[in-house]
Parts: sequence; C-alpha cells; structure tokens
Amino acid sequence: MWFLVMALLAATFLVAGCAENGGNREGSPGDGPDAAREVAVKTLAQGIHSEYGRLEGVPAAENALPECLVITDADELQRLISLSLFQEPLGEVDFSHSLVIAVMLGPRDTGGYAVSITHVYQGGPEVRVELELVEPEPGSMNAQVLTSPYHLVTADRDSFQPGGSLLFTFLDQNDNIVSEQRVEI
Repeated sequence: MWFLVMALLAATFLVAGCAENGGNREGSPGDGPDAAREVAVKTLAQGIHSEYGRLEGVPAAENALPECLVITDADELQRLISLSLFQEPLGEVDFSHSLVIAVMLGPRDTGGYAVSITHVYQGGPEVRVELELVEPEPGSMNAQVLTSPYHLVTADRDSFQPGGSLLFTFLDQNDNIVSEQRVEI
C-alpha cells in the first residue's frame, strides 16, 4: 500500500512538471542567453476613425494588410499625421529618447474592425510586434460606417538592447507575418 501511494505521488509530480512546461521536456524558447524579453510600450493613440488610406487619390484596397511602421523621427510622424487625420490629437514624442510603432488597418466600409499592438519582444537583433486584428463575424450585422482603425505606441530607445540594425516583425494573433521592417535604432 505504501508503495502504491508513493508511485501515485511521483506520477502526480511528473505530470505537473510536464504540464507546467507545456508538456515540453526541453527549455522553452524564451530560456537562455538569447531569450526574448518584453519591451514596455505606451499607447500614444488608438481609435477606429482616421483618414489613413483614403487620402492621396485612390483609397487603399478594402482587404489590404495593415500598414505597419516604425517611426524614428518627427518628420516621419508628421507625415503619418497629415495622411491620417486622427480622431484625437497625438501627444508630444521626444525622438531622442523614444520611437513610435504604428499599425494602420486602412479603410473599412463597416464597423466591427479594430487593431491593437498587444506585446513587443526583443531577442537579439529581432523585434517581434504582436498584433490583435479584429474583424466582424461573417454574416453579422454591423454599422455601415467608414472606419480606419489604428494603434500607435511609444517605446524608449534604450529598451532595445542591443541597438543597431533591428528587424521588426509584425505578427497577427495567429502568428502570421503581417509585415517586416528593418530599422536603425
């Protein structure tokens, strides 16, 4: 009987240990010296109404992929603002200490769309920007209104270590690559 209790106890610890590591006996991809670490970001602006993709002549295609940008200077941000006419004024950004990561969904003909930058991670020279792209359910009733969702966040330049030439990869919630951009930090 004592042997049976000990065997059950050992099996319980073994199962709990595997479950805690996702069933993977190896270390997780986030372990080790090149582990990706989260970069803190702060929302600069987020909404569903802008003119992005509607100006400069022909509007962007209805189902085009989001425009993903890493903005490193005031002129680039001013250009985006002039193309977007955001529904809210943006705060000041000190580009000597910060950069802006922006995702613009582009024009949509109904409500029910949204975009969010959920996490930013850096592992060496690669930066992973995780997005949540929301679309209305097929067949659902939605307001017939022109929208153009966006999300802009700021991050401290010093948060990116090492700096230098970094590859920003933007991925949706299904881990599909939406865009890549190489930026000098």
